[in-house]
Amino acid sequence: MLGLNPLRWSHKVKLIVAFAVLYVVWGSTYLGIRIGLQAALPPALFAGTRLASAAVILLAFARWRGSSIRIPWDEFRVVSVVGLFLLVGGMYFTFLSERSIPSGLAALIVALLPLWTALAEYLVPGMERPSWRGILGLVVGFSGLGILMAPRLVGLHGTREEFIGIGIQILGTWLWTAGSMYSKRHPVKTDALVATGYEMGVAGVVLLGIGTVFGEWSRFVLTPGGIGAIVYLSVMGSCVAFTAFVWLLRNAPASKVMTYAYVNPVIAVFLGWLVLREPVDGWVLAGMTVIVAGVALTTTAPTRPPRPPYAEPDPESIPIEA
Repeated sequence: MLGLNPLRWSHKVKLIVAFAVLYVVWGSTYLGIRIGLQAALPPALFAGTRLASAAVILLAFARWRGSSIRIPWDEFRVVSVVGLFLLVGGMYFTFLSERSIPSGLAALIVALLPLWTALAEYLVPGMERPSWRGILGLVVGFSGLGILMAPRLVGLHGTREEFIGIGIQILGTWLWTAGSMYSKRHPVKTDALVATGYEMGVAGVVLLGIGTVFGEWSRFVLTPGGIGAIVYLSVMGSCVAFTAFVWLLRNAPASKVMTYAYVNPVIAVFLGWLVLREPVDGWVLAGMTVIVAGVALTTTAPTRPPRPPYAEPDPESIPIEA
């Protein structure tokens, strides 16, 4: 092809592949969790095995590419706290919730994370505040949650177990938001892959401990479905997709990279319906549309200067991953 720069073409191909991985893989992790739970994997050991395996892979990859995997003690404490909130709190609660709610519904609740974060930043001094457009996005997005809950509140469908699952998932998003806020207040200089590897390692060890305390080892039986879920979530969800995310942050506009926040839930709902025949009715479609619109409004809206008493530098975004 005349006039085509091979280097530019190669870069475009890499961008397309990276975005495809980010959208499809992270959008499918909710399905992977549901499949593993249906294969009778106990939640704490399932999540702990996934994270511990991913931590080893990420740190080995970082070392292979020449990065030091040493981390200062003060930064290790920071990433440990972040890992406890984001992964033992946020991610593990997704494993717990998906025992009683569809994977697509879990993904739609997780999609509210940018809204909870924007609300927290509005309330906490020293953080960037959303503009009026961002506030409109908050109202729209949380209205979407109301649409999802409406048929359950009026008794059209929904069980006690499903309400508990929804509550667990919402609590998980709050814990994830708390971890994100803590991370923004305590940025680290350690390589992103290395820091994430330690976050996953700490969380994995804690979750394996939780599984031991709750006696899950007696129920930890590996079946082909369970093994496939662990391998897929560890390798593709936690390693390949995260590496693509980090690469995109350095090679594409952040506004485009963050579109995964409202593409992933749509993919999750579609895959849950396609593979597991999870119900997708008008309420789900309407709630999904409104939530995605709210997230899009909030994440693309300009922000206002922080309120006193102090302001922090804008850190690297923390990815939302199940």
